Amino acid sequence: MATQIILALLTLGAIARVTRFVVDDILFQPVRTAVGQRGSRRLFTWLADLMACSWCTSIWASAAAAVAHWLWHDTAAYLYVVAALTASHVVSLAASWLDSPTPPRHIVLNPLAIDMAVRDQRR
Repeated sequence: MATQIILALLTLGAIARVTRFVVDDILFQPVRTAVGQRGSRRLFTWLADLMACSWCTSIWASAAAAVAHWLWHDTAAYLYVVAALTASHVVSLAASWLDSPTPPRHIVLNPLAIDMAVRDQRR
């Protein structure tokens, strides 16, 4: 039972990584550009819209993962692939979090000190 839960969580991580790769990753940018330039055909317009939408891509990635899980769930290769994709997604999330700018410092005002300063100005 625990191995099925772990495999399901790894599959979810793999779906998230594939979705992020297709929609946001710089390595997939040439493919998105090539599909976008062929936008005159209906299929390429649909593919360009699909590759620009995280929700849309994740549905198709989930469908592909469900088929792959149904076909190869008992093989070690499937486990290694979903584990590698999940690890890649976790590392990319950590890298984006670590590379983000520091949040601005908040100024904390002491209400008592402000009240005393206002009282001193009245005198």
